[in-house]
Amino acid sequence: MNDSLFGLDTMNAPWGLQSRVKLAALACDFFSVKKTAANHAAVGKELPVKRNPEPLTGRDFLNYLKIKKFFPKPPSALRVAEMIGRMASSGLLVSIGHSEPSIAGLGNHYLYALTVWEARRDLFRLVPALGPEYLFDLCAPGLVHITGTSENGIEVAGTGLVIGARHVLTCRHVLTDMEVSGTQKIQGREYVVEERSLYLHPEIDVAVIQVKGAPLSPLKGAIFQAPVVAQSVYTLGYPKLPGLRDASVIMQKGAVTNERVTSLAGERLFLYSAISRPGNSGGPVMSHDGYVLGLSIMDAIGEYDAGNAFSPHYAGIPSQVVVAAVRDLDLGIELPFEKYE
Repeated sequence: MNDSLFGLDTMNAPWGLQSRVKLAALACDFFSVKKTAANHAAVGKELPVKRNPEPLTGRDFLNYLKIKKFFPKPPSALRVAEMIGRMASSGLLVSIGHSEPSIAGLGNHYLYALTVWEARRDLFRLVPALGPEYLFDLCAPGLVHITGTSENGIEVAGTGLVIGARHVLTCRHVLTDMEVSGTQKIQGREYVVEERSLYLHPEIDVAVIQVKGAPLSPLKGAIFQAPVVAQSVYTLGYPKLPGLRDASVIMQKGAVTNERVTSLAGERLFLYSAISRPGNSGGPVMSHDGYVLGLSIMDAIGEYDAGNAFSPHYAGIPSQVVVAAVRDLDLGIELPFEKYE
């Protein structure tokens, strides 16, 4: 395939993720309430003398892209309209109405105001407009393939999530069910992991690995949020996949099927339908709009006789429990949790 025509930064079909991210970021900048006057000048529109300038339109934005030549090939009007529409429907852009009839809403006026809440989410605020491919792109660099051996000497693994420059979040059973390898590869570097650097919560299936060396890069803007029933979710992690040379991040789609259940052992859990295989434990369960809803811990398939059809469900530790457990470990870590305040 010719990468110059079909690479990540292309406006041809298939439309590359890099181009969609760039277009969304440019739209936020162009429609920013703080840059309305400057962007009027950028597209050659005169500013009113005795009143504030009106918000710019989708057609103005299309003209701006052509003038500035941000892309190797000018984006089509329909693709620009599609992106603006998705951003407006997800709440990123506010539609102020239209001044003239137009195709696909390009005559509509839009505003973008970066709130304190959105600023905390950083690039994760774009997930609702850019979709699950972008969610995967943001999350994958922050996932860790935790390796070790079982008591039978078999190679086993779990998943972790980088939550700070020195810390990786995972499940306690991931670390207790294996002899953790003394060297772990995290974000392309080798780190020595000692037993004394493993912090296990005594009651909740949560643990933190502390590393020394070059600082890690956490998922900036990944905020924890309590799961809600019927919410679309994605599991991400390193399940065991026979026949592959290297461990790979796998993403599966599903929905929250119950936001609060209690296990036989008294654990507070939530259930979801996205597949979680052995090796996913400790990995995040992400909402469709880019929040961390909890950690994968196990399946809840159960054993039934052949006459009873059963749809598998999977269990996780809800974010509010994870946040409290990490606070209990007293490592100076405060995970960001969405309280809608």
